[in-house]
Amino acid sequence: MPSDQELLDALRTALTPVRVPDPARVAALRASVAERAAVAAASPGRPVALVPPAGPRRRWRVPAGIGIGAAAAVAAFLLGGVLAQPDDPVRPDQEFAATLVAPEGDGTAAVTGTKVGTGRIVRLATDDLPILPTGELYEVWFVGPGDTPDTPNRISAGTFHPDADGRSRVELTAAVDPTLYPTIVVTAEPGDGNPAPSGVEVMRADIQLE
Repeated sequence: MPSDQELLDALRTALTPVRVPDPARVAALRASVAERAAVAAASPGRPVALVPPAGPRRRWRVPAGIGIGAAAAVAAFLLGGVLAQPDDPVRPDQEFAATLVAPEGDGTAAVTGTKVGTGRIVRLATDDLPILPTGELYEVWFVGPGDTPDTPNRISAGTFHPDADGRSRVELTAAVDPTLYPTIVVTAEPGDGNPAPSGVEVMRADIQLE
């Protein structure tokens, strides 16, 4: 009979997401970013949403050595143990939280923040952001009232990329007061060295103070 650790390893393998490379999706995303960046430049008063192109996101694999029923049984056995620990960023001393949502509802991101001195540690977790073409990146912003492209009122918390499997587990440090900048926005940026936001908005949410 396999040990508990062997069962745990088998279940983790069974539930490991595998991203299937899709060149057409990457090409469509590149075109989408370029098109929306052009629209943002031509219409500076109107935010532009990035809608990830349709296509396969990820598939789940189950190795031959473990069936669906066995995986479910192991999951039930291990509830409350190692697998019950969330991989999204959650801290008991957190100051705020937000669930960012894509404009078309195609994806969410969990964000939490803790106060450190005059700044905040910001943690973001999502599996729903597509991998951008080489040289492009995502940027996290804290946005205040009255923010527009002509009169920006936002502070950048930093930039990031998803990993090779499309997972984003990010920890950033921002010199920001969330009571003054109560909205979090993620944008797709071209990586051209321009510190101004591109206007290609990927996700957004209002902060919920704890």
